[in-house]
Amino acid sequence: MTLKQERNVEGQMVVDFAKRMEMAVVNTYFKKKKDHRVTYKSGGRCTQVDYVLCRRCDLKDIGDCKVLAGDNVAEQHRMVVCRMVLEVKKKKRRRVRTERRIRW
Repeated sequence: MTLKQERNVEGQMVVDFAKRMEMAVVNTYFKKKKDHRVTYKSGGRCTQVDYVLCRRCDLKDIGDCKVLAGDNVAEQHRMVVCRMVLEVKKKKRRRVRTERRIRW
């Protein structure tokens, strides 16, 4: 057994999917302490099992991604929260000019 941690098959599949679909794993873009990345604790083992994916072109809209330490969804799971800043653009409606109809 080597000391190097290897990614499991399912984790590698998530990374491969994100690369193929031009997506980013948002959890990895923000530097956090290990305690703030762990989403699952059981039997003394801590792992990061929940991920947030977004399109690479929308990555600039992500403000923060973190794990809420106090809010347990279940005994072992912790909730992942992602903050996005979205700008709502209102489209101008163009009036369509039509010919006036003759009414008799």
